[in-house]
Amino acid sequence: MRMTESFASTAASVAPVLWAIGTIEMQQIRKHVIPWIEEQRRQYSEAVVAMSEASDEESWDHARGRWALAQRWWLGALPQFSLYFLWAYLSVTMVGCAVTALRWLAETGDASGGGADPGKAQFIYWTLAIAFVFITLLPMWILWIDLERWRKYVKGSGKALVHLEAQVRARVEPRATDSVAEEPPRS
Repeated sequence: MRMTESFASTAASVAPVLWAIGTIEMQQIRKHVIPWIEEQRRQYSEAVVAMSEASDEESWDHARGRWALAQRWWLGALPQFSLYFLWAYLSVTMVGCAVTALRWLAETGDASGGGADPGKAQFIYWTLAIAFVFITLLPMWILWIDLERWRKYVKGSGKALVHLEAQVRARVEPRATDSVAEEPPRS
């Protein structure tokens, strides 16, 4: 396969359209992920409160159930994350295609020799290439920051819950053994 001017022009015009669709889709997916993160944050907070307030075996079981529910966070977002990464891959690929086609057009110009000034062609190429990369990477970077904050929150909540569960165990288990020891023998 050879690069021709018509092929490069078509690639340079079609790739940005596909890229734009991918970028818009990534933003839409991000809009769905953010409320999900807030819901998960609420579940972790409720688990921490339930664990800190647990005073008997029943409330301890309830707190462990809340914690288990909060730890299943990945089940709800797996489809969105999969689509997000697929769109991210396609967007990066489309940027590469558009930049390659633009580079070829900027270097070769048209066959009649009446092409644009090479300085202008380089300026247009670099401006579009930087814009494509920036507009593609910015939503990815923003979502990565959101997910990194979420990861740190989950890690901190997990440590807090482990610590609180140890405290609850220390409060509840002696009561359970004391109540068993205080029961009179049955005849």
